Amino acid sequence: MTDVRPRRSIRPHVRLLLALAVAVPALVAPIAASAQASTVDAATLSAAPTAVTAAVDDSQLNAGPPSRGGNYMHDADAPWVRPVPGKVTSNFGPRPVICTPAGCSNTTHDGIDLGSPCGTAIKAASAGRVTSASNAGSFGERVIIDHGSGLETIYGHMQTGSYKVTVGQLVKAGTIIGNVGMTGVATGCHLDLKIRTGAYIDPKPFLAFRGVTL
Repeated sequence: MTDVRPRRSIRPHVRLLLALAVAVPALVAPIAASAQASTVDAATLSAAPTAVTAAVDDSQLNAGPPSRGGNYMHDADAPWVRPVPGKVTSNFGPRPVICTPAGCSNTTHDGIDLGSPCGTAIKAASAGRVTSASNAGSFGERVIIDHGSGLETIYGHMQTGSYKVTVGQLVKAGTIIGNVGMTGVATGCHLDLKIRTGAYIDPKPFLAFRGVTL
């Protein structure tokens, strides 16, 4: 005769443990995967370069000497003057090409022309250091003054042999740097005044901000 023994029932707490053993891995797996993905995203973001665009406030150019937190020889409120008398004969921006025996101009005027008789004295617009006094081809005889903080004023089409300054010389607002001429691509006597802060900017509003009307 076969020995048949009664089957023991599974106790409730054992049944609970078995259920948890099945359920817990299924719950933990998505959480672990999500946490791993978050870690990868964070690492990717931290490794990616961040582009930072600095706001430029041109009123802060020429921040002054190191003793006042700047990097050049004069203060932010240093005086500015009109380089020459005379009316504006060509504004900043697009304009028709001008051709002379010396060549042709660009379709964009990077400065502003001030009509004055040849021989008229040209003044430095503000304090700075002369970095160039030489011929610039179509721009004629030219002087460049560095005012610090990436700001330059450029004076073109000057009269041949009229330089009153040399490279490296420090000048003040109003220092005579040479005379008006019509060298290079020019159809009459005038000063072509350019202002550069990395790129060329319109001299009229720049100087107006500093109390100088063109």
